[in-house]
Amino acid sequence: MRLGLALVTGLALLATPALAQTKTKASAANEAVAALEVCETFARGGEGALDAAIAAGWDAYDEQGESPFIRQFSASRDIPVMGWGDIFVLVESYPDATLGYCRLDLMEPAGNGKAVIEALAALDRYEGEVVTESGAHYASLSGTGEDQSLLATHWDGESFVLQLTIITPKSASSEQ
Repeated sequence: MRLGLALVTGLALLATPALAQTKTKASAANEAVAALEVCETFARGGEGALDAAIAAGWDAYDEQGESPFIRQFSASRDIPVMGWGDIFVLVESYPDATLGYCRLDLMEPAGNGKAVIEALAALDRYEGEVVTESGAHYASLSGTGEDQSLLATHWDGESFVLQLTIITPKSASSEQ
């Protein structure tokens, strides 16, 4: 019995390093995509966006809007391998649509800026143009889904900025 337990314990110890190697390492590109997903959830104006941001590690708040038709949020966190990120969100409700705007700012970002912009542009849900000028990387992208999504992003030596606007039509049933 003890021999079997020792054998199982020994095998578990041998397998642990191999299992640890299968974990995905944090990269600036993966973290930027995750931050975009938080912005997308906020900009769609859906209930639960604040809770989703908090669950994703953001210190997020529902701010005081300037009218009953405007909601405002803010969030911040230390983004692994990139640096400190701040998010500002504005969700405006109109009779026939919701306009959501989310901006992520990172000052003095760490990581490979070109890889970050290329990863965002390579997402199936966006299409558009990527440009590199004077060492800075830019993308102007439009969403490919039903919502009208617009994504402008850039990475230069001093900042990484992601600006997302989503215009979501309200259905006839929600207008009643």
